[in-house]
Amino acid sequence: MRTALKGASILALLVLILIVAAEGLGFVTHHAGHQLFHGVDPTVSAAIVAAMSTTVVAIGTLVLGRFFEKQKAIETEIREKKIPIYSRLVSGLFGLLNASGDSERQAAATDLFQTITPEIIAWASDEVLVAWSRFRRQVPVSPQEEQVFLLEEVLAAIRKDFGHKGLAVKEGDLLGLFITDIDQVLANRRRSPGRRNQVSVPSVSEETPNTSA
Repeated sequence: MRTALKGASILALLVLILIVAAEGLGFVTHHAGHQLFHGVDPTVSAAIVAAMSTTVVAIGTLVLGRFFEKQKAIETEIREKKIPIYSRLVSGLFGLLNASGDSERQAAATDLFQTITPEIIAWASDEVLVAWSRFRRQVPVSPQEEQVFLLEEVLAAIRKDFGHKGLAVKEGDLLGLFITDIDQVLANRRRSPGRRNQVSVPSVSEETPNTSA
């Protein structure tokens, strides 16, 4: 719903810009026509100026319309590329958390980091790219609790890129969907910011290689 409203707002803004630009072209053409045909019979000059204005406005409207249409097509293509990439990223992150052993977790991490990172660089929004970069850099050296909050930042950035404002989503809300004791973790974390608590998910820090894309 939010995505649809955002798209409608952008479309309305583009239409407004198009109308203003067309009116501006018409005004300039009208003024230039009067200057050009100064001294010519008023009836003839008025007809010529009117024809010129109509032609220029039509051409300008067509050009601007094609430009905005092309921009919209580019945005749609980028969005279509993002959806499968983000789906694989989320599935891969959950695969890391649910891996049954160290070797399985290491293999999953290596595969995810090496395959998804180039696609994130090419297609992800700035927010998703930054969140993923922080996750890659900090997870190998972070305590277990901090790993899942870094994961939550990635998930929140993906949701934002899909058009969700996230104003009602607070810290821990996304983690609470798959971590049963997240309320206790949050309470301990806020009570003792310097203390690192354990959460009920497998660690992905010690055995996760810091591979390059």
